[in-house]
Amino acid sequence: MPTYRADAIVLRRLDYGEADRILTLLTREYGKLAAIAKSSRRANARMAGSLELFTRSHMMLAKGRNLDVVAQVERQGDTRNISGDLQRTAYACLVAEVADKVLEDRHPVDDVFQLVATTIEQLNSPSRTARADAAWFLMRILELLGYQPQLQICAGCATPMPEARAWFSPLLGGVLCARCGSHDQAGSTVSVNALKVLRVMAAGNQELFDRLRLPVDLLNEIEQALEAQLEYHLDRHLKSIEFIRAIR
Repeated sequence: MPTYRADAIVLRRLDYGEADRILTLLTREYGKLAAIAKSSRRANARMAGSLELFTRSHMMLAKGRNLDVVAQVERQGDTRNISGDLQRTAYACLVAEVADKVLEDRHPVDDVFQLVATTIEQLNSPSRTARADAAWFLMRILELLGYQPQLQICAGCATPMPEARAWFSPLLGGVLCARCGSHDQAGSTVSVNALKVLRVMAAGNQELFDRLRLPVDLLNEIEQALEAQLEYHLDRHLKSIEFIRAIR
């Protein structure tokens, strides 16, 4: 069978038959694709440790009739700090689920691959805050999809927004002035500090964002706005977000 190489991240995996696994892979070169790892569930399987969820590997795959076959795996780095931490695992699941939902099969988007790879690496770092890194991921994926929220002017009437408490509307795609926000719009309130942080995130200033001290209440506001914006445009509830909300 003809073979090809790919830089791949394991997004999902499903047990199949007695010892196989079907993997959903995000690859830099070929986008999202499904492949089967034969006999990878056996105790003595050589590639088993390299096919854990969220791991990144250099893979050789063979073209198959229905599914491509994982022939060789060379693991890059590790995800031990994710797999050993419930919260980090939950946020890694969010990253993987979003990537799975927004990408079409065999349609490579290098910016999305790099964002996913970087976020997984950050989530595996015990010195970083998983919630903040996941929030940054949400803002960046919204930007790549063309749905970054409007934070400088009112999303309803285009009036410039002051640094003041506002209403965030997923339907209209951003913050609303006092007049537009009074019309029973679905959404959530955004404090002055949350609006400032969201603007830093939208500007792409990660160095400044990483230096910010984000208390739980502030993170709650930021997450609520970005999660609602993403789910509205995807037109579906994400299981990983429901799980994250449950463990909070």
